[in-house]
Amino acid sequence: MKTVLIIEDNARSMEMLIRIIKDIDEDINVKCASDINMAYKLSIENLIDVFLVDIILDPCNQGDVSGVRFADNIRELKRYAYTPIIFVTSLEDPKLYAYSDLRCFQYIEKPYNVERVSRVVRDALHMPIMRESNQNVYFRKEGVLYRKSVSEIIYIENTRRGRVVHGTDGDMELSYKPCKEILEELQSDKFIQCSRYAVINKDFIERIDEVNRFIKLKGRKEQVEIGIVFKKRFMRDVRND
Repeated sequence: MKTVLIIEDNARSMEMLIRIIKDIDEDINVKCASDINMAYKLSIENLIDVFLVDIILDPCNQGDVSGVRFADNIRELKRYAYTPIIFVTSLEDPKLYAYSDLRCFQYIEKPYNVERVSRVVRDALHMPIMRESNQNVYFRKEGVLYRKSVSEIIYIENTRRGRVVHGTDGDMELSYKPCKEILEELQSDKFIQCSRYAVINKDFIERIDEVNRFIKLKGRKEQVEIGIVFKKRFMRDVRND
C-alpha cells in the first residue's frame, strides 16, 4: 500500500488533492498535515512514498517558504533521501531551486489542473525507490519489545484469533490487529497484503500460481492463498516491484 503525505494549510486545497489521489487509487493511504510540525511527526511515524508539499504554509507571514524548509530537512533523513517530493506552489518560477537543490520530482501550480496533478502524482507513485534492506520492525508481546529486521520476516498470518509472524528464525504469536494497521507499522514497501488474512514479504516469493491463487514462499512448506478480491491489486503490486 502506497502512502502519500499532503502538507497544505488551505482546507479546500487539501480536500481537492485528497479527491484527486483517491481517484487514482482508492487504496492509497493519504496522510495530511497543515503545518511542518505535524508533517515531521507523520514522516517519522509512517513510511511516506510521495510528498505533496505546499511551499507557502503561512500566507500571513510575508516571505514564508515553510514547505521548502521542510523538504530541505526531510532530505537529511536517509530513508527520504530520494523519495519523490512534489511542490505545490503559486510562485512564478520555483524550478531552479526545486530541481537542483532539493531533487524535487515535479511541481504543480495553483489553481490546480486536475489532469496534470493526477498525472504527476501517478508518475511519482510508480517511481522506484531504494529502501534499506536491513530496516528494523518492532513487535510488543506481554510487555516485551522484540526487534526483527525486514529480511527476517517471511509473512504475517492474521486472523481474529491473533497474528503469527512467520520468520526465518521461527514464529511469533501476537494479538490480533487489522492488516491495514500491520502494513502501516511495518513501514516497508517489501510487504503486500494478499488476502484478508495474510501479508507477505515480496523478497520471499518463490512462485505465484495465478490460476489457483496460491503463493509458494521460500523456506516454507505451506502455500499462502491469494484472496479473490485482492488478486488484481496483489499482482499489480508484485509486477511494479
